[in-house]
Amino acid sequence: MDKATRLSSSAWTERDIVTVQDVSGDGVTDLVYRTDVTGRLLLRKGIAASGGGANLTSLAAEANSAGGVDTEYGASGWGSAGIPHLIGTPDVNGDAIPDIWTVRSDGSVRFYADGRTVLTGSGTQIIGAASCWKTRIAVC
Repeated sequence: MDKATRLSSSAWTERDIVTVQDVSGDGVTDLVYRTDVTGRLLLRKGIAASGGGANLTSLAAEANSAGGVDTEYGASGWGSAGIPHLIGTPDVNGDAIPDIWTVRSDGSVRFYADGRTVLTGSGTQIIGAASCWKTRIAVC
């Protein structure tokens, strides 16, 4: 079935979806999002649907999720002022956990190899702030 489904009528103007993949490792899709109000990343664990996949209601609201509460996935410092761009991707480092890439306000690009329950560390800098990639199209 290919169709869009509205999960919530509440405003998400202060939130950004980072990834919707199985982060916790239980075989069910989870939701990681940023809340700009507190500058944190939060993890909402999904519940398996009876026919397979994730029950969309479990991702729509914190109270409906596995455990009934969103947990802190990334501590403070994830606000859009310091990290204007972020995206979750499938696993790229071979640990079977989806990853996060960011572009910081200084232009540096960082890679975060996620954890199952919490994101730790400051990531690995892939492109430095002083790199010429920001001002040139060709390889420098």
